[in-house]
Amino acid sequence: MRKPRQSSVRQRSLEELADLAEHAVYKGSAEHKRRKWWCGLPARLPVRDGQVIRRGKQTTTICPLTQPEDRDRATEWIRYAIRLDQCKFHETDKKFPKKVWHEADGRIWMGLLINPENGQYKGWPITKEERDAVFS
Repeated sequence: MRKPRQSSVRQRSLEELADLAEHAVYKGSAEHKRRKWWCGLPARLPVRDGQVIRRGKQTTTICPLTQPEDRDRATEWIRYAIRLDQCKFHETDKKFPKKVWHEADGRIWMGLLINPENGQYKGWPITKEERDAVFS
């Protein structure tokens, strides 16, 4: 019988998390936008039933954050989530956590690291069940 594999994910101290939080930012992603946003036009394909798909991929969740002020708020959410350790590191993460979550505006938001060197994230709303599945 095999032994369960031990995780090599290193726990970060509150001081390390606070330092990472200061450098994390919300960049956003065109694939999660339905209309023009601060970086330009959306990169999604509409289909008849109201869903959207990414080229060659599954349907995607639309993020309603489209204004520069939204980007600034989302950056604060990401920083807050990291400071509170509402994040998940993967074994291959060198610095920033791969996923973060935060509850704001009556929704739960998930952030996904898209630039590990610069701590840039994209994000979208998720359900409580999705959050629990990812972060439990």
